[in-house]
Amino acid sequence: MKQNKTSKYFKYAIGEIILVVIGILIALQINTWNQNRIDKIEEQEIIAKLHKDFKTNKANLAQFIVEITNETNAQIALMSLIGASREELLKYNLDSLMYESFSASEVAFADNTIKSIMQSGRLDLLKNEQVTALLYKWNTLSEIRKTRMSKLDDWINNHFIPYLLSKISFKEMDATTGGLKWSGPSQVKPDYYPLFQEVEFENYLDNSLWFHQQVFLRCQETDILIDDIIKATSSK
Repeated sequence: MKQNKTSKYFKYAIGEIILVVIGILIALQINTWNQNRIDKIEEQEIIAKLHKDFKTNKANLAQFIVEITNETNAQIALMSLIGASREELLKYNLDSLMYESFSASEVAFADNTIKSIMQSGRLDLLKNEQVTALLYKWNTLSEIRKTRMSKLDDWINNHFIPYLLSKISFKEMDATTGGLKWSGPSQVKPDYYPLFQEVEFENYLDNSLWFHQQVFLRCQETDILIDDIIKATSSK
């Protein structure tokens, strides 16, 4: 200060501060750039996993649609025989049609990737708004589909099957599949003819067909949505 160097030191201090600030800004910029790069890589990995998952889902759903269609066709065949004569009924393997008509089909979707990004709150990594919207739609449709399938299972297991317990032989019906040790000819098999003369049986089939149709319609919507997600997550 005696040598009147205050101004020079002050300018030097300001220069040091500016350099520190610039250094911090550059470091922040580098960190931001690096984080964006990491996020981009992670986004690409998620998109690739989603694409693979939904290719698998497409195949799984196709198999399920075949099974639910077979169940529906079997019930339609049974419905067409309501009121038939004994001679007409003898032309058909009714045990096989009965077995095929019961809903035992299940479909499992590959959804670990979706659950992971939803539960971890990393959905914001996906910058493609179309993909994000489709995933939200998938979750909504999944709940609807599960509800429809649950109602079908409830109707079959808690209503339709109990109704048939005293009317048909489940032992002989199971024998149509082969490989079940307990199945085979029944010594007390009830007569099928009275069953096909009951309007109640017709109504049970009708309601079951309605539930099958609802499941089938939800599956059709799901199939279209899967195609949209596969297309949206394609790397091409």
